[in-house]
Amino acid sequence: MSNWFHRNPLKATSRVKFDLGKGATNISARGICRDLADKRAELLKLICDPAVDPKAVLTRLQVYISLLAGFVTPPEGSGESESKLRSTVPFKWTDSVLPKHTQPLMVYDAQFEVCSMLFSVALWLTKHAAKVASSEEVSPEEAVDVYRSLRQAAGIFVLLKDQQVSKLSTPPAEGHDLYCDALETYINQCIAEAQEVTIGRAIELKHDPSLIAGLAKATSESYKKAALALSASNSKVVGKWLKYLQFKQFCYEACMEIYFAEELLKADKVGPAIAVMGAADIAYKKAVDAGKHYGSADGIGLSSKMAEHCFFRRLGQLVKTTRDKLERENGLIYHQKVPVTAPDCDLAAKFGLAEPLDPEIDFTPCEQWKEGYKGFDLDKILESVASRNKDKNKSKEKLDRDEPVETPAEKPIFSTDKDPKNQSGCVIS
Repeated sequence: MSNWFHRNPLKATSRVKFDLGKGATNISARGICRDLADKRAELLKLICDPAVDPKAVLTRLQVYISLLAGFVTPPEGSGESESKLRSTVPFKWTDSVLPKHTQPLMVYDAQFEVCSMLFSVALWLTKHAAKVASSEEVSPEEAVDVYRSLRQAAGIFVLLKDQQVSKLSTPPAEGHDLYCDALETYINQCIAEAQEVTIGRAIELKHDPSLIAGLAKATSESYKKAALALSASNSKVVGKWLKYLQFKQFCYEACMEIYFAEELLKADKVGPAIAVMGAADIAYKKAVDAGKHYGSADGIGLSSKMAEHCFFRRLGQLVKTTRDKLERENGLIYHQKVPVTAPDCDLAAKFGLAEPLDPEIDFTPCEQWKEGYKGFDLDKILESVASRNKDKNKSKEKLDRDEPVETPAEKPIFSTDKDPKNQSGCVIS
């Protein structure tokens, strides 16, 4: 099932020691710097494993953000609107969508660290969903985990797009992770993938065709929005990702037409239903084409053969069997004329639509900052930085800005090669 999901790699970053030298003048200030370095390293190590419980990751994220918040927002009662520490520490991050050899961004802005870490955890949540969905049989509880994780990821991407990125000292450039088009793509992709869980469930429980058609229509439209947002980016960089989104768009467009045709059959409108199956066949062929081009497209991603996935093979069979059934019924019973133009699916999903889940993240500086903030002397921090820059050739210890970027040691996600024993072909149902 994981090959059914396209996943970009985690952002790489360098180690940050938060060493402000003599500028941290009291125990609380030095404790904050020490804790920040430790908690950051712990969180980065944790998200290398997609099998970890999301609660553990989100708890560690909150602890780190609460510590880091004092570098962005001063504690209450300080009389300052912006933290005096905001530009004292450099942060280096790569972009998940750019090639590994691309030069990382180094920014002296703690808000850049906030946004980059939020993004990394959101991307990890999508990987966790893919990991849980990669087993042979997924329990109802695991399906809920996948669904919730994707909604949580969407919620964090929305938070970044609507609130956090605008606070950066320098706006992100086009083509980077935090640029609005990239975030819009991730939001729509997460919502669409969450709705795939709902559709699989609806098919297995044999819900009304109108409900399934409406959900498939909404899912196809979400993938279309994601692809549209990504289409302005460099195809040499995001070509594989774009083909994945288009593949999914056409898959669920075909799914929509199939169940719309079933709904028309219920209303004894077999002629129009046959015309609709013509549209389903066109959408399916577009999906076949996008799937073939995914493996050879430029950009980061697996060289998987998506068209060989069980769900897609069963989708092709469903197109054929549904069309054959309708033509048989029309020939034996209805004798209706098949219109040249297929009617548009006007069904809208009233239930089952996924929405971003608002993240419960508090950006208020933690209690340590009440005493700690007073203990940071900006003049002494600048003196320490200048002194270490002057003597850096004499010392073997690297400064934060000289630390190399380390590629995350991500644990791989292996998908099952066995077909699920259900009707939809979805591992999740």
